[in-house]
Amino acid sequence: MIRLLGAVLLTGGSAALGFSAVRHLDGRVHDLRELVAGLEVMERELQWKMTPLPELLLRAAEETDGQPSHFFDLSGRGAEHLNGRSFSKVWHQAAEACQMRLETADLCLLEQLGGVLGRYDAESQKQALAASVSRLEEQRVQAEEQRARLGKVYGMLGVTAGVFLMILLI
Repeated sequence: MIRLLGAVLLTGGSAALGFSAVRHLDGRVHDLRELVAGLEVMERELQWKMTPLPELLLRAAEETDGQPSHFFDLSGRGAEHLNGRSFSKVWHQAAEACQMRLETADLCLLEQLGGVLGRYDAESQKQALAASVSRLEEQRVQAEEQRARLGKVYGMLGVTAGVFLMILLI
């Protein structure tokens, strides 16, 4: 009886690991989608209203949800109170604090954008935002393709590994 219970728990744990990997892929797609939406809001606000950077970021936080919203909120609040820090440092700290489900390439794109925002004229910032939106949108499309391709594999691999281990134990 204990052996059967252990086998069932092992199967459930393996399946949970597989489905956790699928949730991570879903989370990356969501975070990239929300980041793109927030950056597009910032780009429009900067183009039409010449909104100051802290307000841009807080507006992007209002228009997004999840960890990207928290990221924009932290960046906006940090931009209001720099206290001798550079904005790129605030941007970097906010990205680390939010623990978005992004890959290294995605974070590098954000880091590059953080080095431009608040530092150059409005036109340069708009160009940087447009370029970042374009590149992050490409990353999102790739993440969706990866999710479609690997999502089922991870789920089935977790279940299959659990069933295999259960057969070994019984």
